Amino acid sequence: MRFIDRMARIYETRLWYPIVLNLYGGFHSPSLAQLGSTVTQKVQSTEGRVLDIACGPGTFGRRIASPSKEVFGIDVSMGMLRQGAAYITKEGTPNVHFARARVEALPFEDGIFDAALCCGSLHLFADTVVALCEMARVVKPGGILSVFTFGAGRSGILKFRRVREWSLSHHGLHVFDLPEMEQHLTASGFKDFQPEISGSILTFSARKQAA
Repeated sequence: MRFIDRMARIYETRLWYPIVLNLYGGFHSPSLAQLGSTVTQKVQSTEGRVLDIACGPGTFGRRIASPSKEVFGIDVSMGMLRQGAAYITKEGTPNVHFARARVEALPFEDGIFDAALCCGSLHLFADTVVALCEMARVVKPGGILSVFTFGAGRSGILKFRRVREWSLSHHGLHVFDLPEMEQHLTASGFKDFQPEISGSILTFSARKQAA
């Protein structure tokens, strides 16, 4: 956690995302700006409350906050949250709130959010289904979940099975294949899985099932 707190200041610089995306996803991976556009476009038509899960400094949530979209970012790192608060003050970004919380126990009522983002973190949660179930709990039926994570693609170091196995055993990094991800979503109460994969960068949307 101390490492993550210290990393907050470089998280949105060339010292982090470009390196991670190219290393894990391959040299033809999307840039941070392209990734942000892909992920946030899936919820652009949504109005109301949007949950940004494991938000870091609000890297993706800040892109969509507006008078019609109120973004609530949660993360376990106080360093990331403080950096996010500094960004929204500097940028004058409206309607963004931060709180320290874990995805496994979100401090929100059932069905309070119109959409949710989970960017760069789903692969790090200890139990993917538990995390997705909690996301589904707080999203309204029909609400969109938009995700960026890692898949077993054809480029980057994650294309190698031994690297994926080592990453899981040593760092708890899950690398998903598409049938597995769809099974996790269905088990958690989501439907309409719409994946896109670029190298080993997986983005997708899914919709909360009706009650």
